[in-house]
Amino acid sequence: MTDTPNQSRCADCGAALSGPFCGQCGQSDQDIRQPVRTLFTDFVGDAFVWDGRIWRTLRRLFANPGALARAYANGQRARWTQPIRLYLVISLAFFSLMALAGVRVLAVTITPDAQTVRAQDAEVVQQRRDRLDQAIAEAARAGNPPPQLCGVAPGPDELAENGALRLAQDTSVLITLFQFTPTPEGRELSPEDAQCLDTLMRSAGLPAELDRAALTDPQGFETRTSAATGQALILMLAVFALFNLMLHPRTRIIEHIIYALYFHAALLPVVAAALLGAHLLNALPGSAIAIAVLANLASLVQAWRADRAFYGSSWYGASLRLPVLYIGYVTGLVLAATLLILLPVL
Repeated sequence: MTDTPNQSRCADCGAALSGPFCGQCGQSDQDIRQPVRTLFTDFVGDAFVWDGRIWRTLRRLFANPGALARAYANGQRARWTQPIRLYLVISLAFFSLMALAGVRVLAVTITPDAQTVRAQDAEVVQQRRDRLDQAIAEAARAGNPPPQLCGVAPGPDELAENGALRLAQDTSVLITLFQFTPTPEGRELSPEDAQCLDTLMRSAGLPAELDRAALTDPQGFETRTSAATGQALILMLAVFALFNLMLHPRTRIIEHIIYALYFHAALLPVVAAALLGAHLLNALPGSAIAIAVLANLASLVQAWRADRAFYGSSWYGASLRLPVLYIGYVTGLVLAATLLILLPVL
């Protein structure tokens, strides 16, 4: 076939174009030199409007992610959104929702809080001192050396001349996940306090940098560690796929990855709903525990159903593998959370 005078050619391989795509290499003839706004509209169009696949995929995803993953792995790909794209869209929506709701993904809690310290209520100060004296007395009765106390005694010395809060002997720091409370005020450490804290942490086999970073700059600590949450989720995808590979060694690795992507795309909305539900119902006694239990049960049932749909497991086979997968996943989550906490401060 001869080229017409105005016939365009593929910018990649040079073949003559007879339509919007090159018949030789498949590249689109669309000019990428467009306004920046088209990057956003193209992404939204591909993800949400593209033949309506996203909505069809979401319906199947929440009904049974295992069935969706099996259909995709078996070659039914034209009707479903790609697993990596779906996971990225849902994870982006998850973190955006957490930010809008004011959720601290990885949160520092310092006790006693700044309000209690600044109030300097005589009765509260005395109670704090009595608890320290009690701990020392109990250690003596047990024949143990007295506990090492870092910082100043509870009372007026906790308030530095510049208005900052100093480390007190009964100050403790706790690092947890997904909190709605505001970031606490940090504590000021003298060189002696820092050295004492380093000795105390090393004797416990923990990195001293962890407590120092969380105590002195909780806002910066949370920002640095939360930035690594996305990488931690990617790590959990790998852990989930690895455990399923061990439980189903005859299945190809790529299929385990497809399953892991779809399963986690279904899991993140459950986590978001549980967190927001616990926050909205926090005035009801035991609501947070009840929601956590229900969310875990729902995830376990979904994992059992998904295992049967994707791997073709019998009901008892899926039941036997579920505890192994759950324990392995939780262990991996703990390790990932530990790395998430430690890496930014080491």
